[in-house]
Amino acid sequence: MKDVLKEIDVLPGVVGSCIYSKERGQVCSGLPPSFTDESILTIANRVTRLVQMGVMVDMDVQTIALRYDMYTIMAMSLDGDTLLLIACESRSNCSLIATTISMLAGELQSRLAKDSTPSPDRKETTGKAGDGNEAERTASLLKQVRGALAFVVGPMADMVFDDNVALWTQKKPAGLSRLPELIEMLAGEIGDDSAAEFKEKVNVFLPK
Repeated sequence: MKDVLKEIDVLPGVVGSCIYSKERGQVCSGLPPSFTDESILTIANRVTRLVQMGVMVDMDVQTIALRYDMYTIMAMSLDGDTLLLIACESRSNCSLIATTISMLAGELQSRLAKDSTPSPDRKETTGKAGDGNEAERTASLLKQVRGALAFVVGPMADMVFDDNVALWTQKKPAGLSRLPELIEMLAGEIGDDSAAEFKEKVNVFLPK
């Protein structure tokens, strides 16, 4: 599972990540040394309570962001007992990180279900590298999409982008093939003239 965490750790603003189990503690550790076992347990308990509260009101909580003085902690429940915790710089692009998490969550859940590391045959390694490359490329393109939106609509871009990316990732796993869907969602929020300019800018760098 460490290879999957490495794909998260290379994202801009991420300073470390781990998989935490209430029964076993850190299954895969990679958080900064300032995170003690006690502090990780406190964070895990808070995340668990928030997930449980979401279930009580019929809300499917995908990712949770806890903001502290030095770090923002992004968290996702992988199963009933296990969490993915990511420590980010306080001003990190949380929506970009959340999108990448959603793309890699299935792989982590599969590894946890097997509870063992698969044999590193050549075919499998190639497949995982491809998944990682797509995640990195999608994250990079999302950053460019946000920039194009900001150029067209100004300061309101962050709110429009974050809200729509949250909806986009809830429908299906994020990926390169679904970027046109996100572009249409964003264009529908900003008016015809601005939408035309926005699409013109993103078409320059979107995959054909």
